[in-house]
Amino acid sequence: MKILIGMTRSDTVVSGSCKHICQIGERFKQEGAEVIYILGGSGVAIDKIRSEGFKVYQLSGLKRDLSFLSDALSLLMLMWIIIKERPGVCSWHTAKIGALGRIAAMFTFCRSYYVPHGVPFVNTPENKGYKKFQILERVLSILPSKIIGVCQFDYNEYRRIGVSGKKLLVIPNGMKGKRNKQATAPVNSVMHFITAARFEAQKDYETLSKACKKLHTENLGFKLDIYGDGFMELDVKAMFEDLPAGSVNFKGVVDDFTSKLTEADVFVLSSFWEGLPRSIIEAMACNKAIIASSVGGNSELIINGETGYLVPIRDEELMFNAMKKYIVSPELSVQHGTESYKHYAKNYTLDVMLDRYAVEYGITEK
Repeated sequence: MKILIGMTRSDTVVSGSCKHICQIGERFKQEGAEVIYILGGSGVAIDKIRSEGFKVYQLSGLKRDLSFLSDALSLLMLMWIIIKERPGVCSWHTAKIGALGRIAAMFTFCRSYYVPHGVPFVNTPENKGYKKFQILERVLSILPSKIIGVCQFDYNEYRRIGVSGKKLLVIPNGMKGKRNKQATAPVNSVMHFITAARFEAQKDYETLSKACKKLHTENLGFKLDIYGDGFMELDVKAMFEDLPAGSVNFKGVVDDFTSKLTEADVFVLSSFWEGLPRSIIEAMACNKAIIASSVGGNSELIINGETGYLVPIRDEELMFNAMKKYIVSPELSVQHGTESYKHYAKNYTLDVMLDRYAVEYGITEK
């Protein structure tokens, strides 16, 4: 069986969607399927996937923003690739290629699925294009492709805008666990927070920076390591520049983020909207307490007060209070981290997710 996997962007390898398509592709390959990728742009993800032995088509003109000419050319290219490769299933990931890919699959009579990795029409001021995405998704829902939500929040949002439940299913994200022993003491003498998120409008670094400044003002010692990349990098760095040297450290991108998680005490993710963040699941698999914005599927991952804390968006006071609790009571990070791992092991392992995709796509039997 041949599987065609498409993703809009290729400019980063740290995004949850990039990690996701790499993991399902590797699993499908292990099951004997031939896996081919289509990626937009000309970024590092293309080189990474090719280096792992996969065939990759590059759509240089495919961009996130709407452009009639480039989108029309990309649609024709997608149709040509489907006709040439004749896959049994197309799997489209993220909004732009999810839209064009579903149209291309319909015209070429190919079975396809769309995995948005967080609905693109979340109504928040920071999501400038939510209205056009909402209209677009209503129109595209008439196509035969199914939509796979990565959390119940995705499913509910599609139902809210009128998409039939027959077109929808939920396969929660999963991650591989590498550290399944209970921690017995905080890893560090100074509370060590860690985050991994792109430097883009979706991520609420401003609230996180204000909370950090308040911690410093009140002489509460901490360390925050930030992993990520993106076009807003200089803006994000400027938000933290008034803090003492060494308290906040920008670490760039690493291949093995799990090893960095094991060196920290608490994972933080400050966002304006989310699907079901794989970074949180990865932290749960590493016995980490979690602080995250109360958006999207985060409330499905975090049991507030038991495995971590959920913080309303733009609320630097509650973000500060959540971080302060772990600084003042370091043993709480161990307690919450232990419960966090239990929640992960029961619901969000990588094998469970991959098994469900393999069965749904028809690669393996139930």
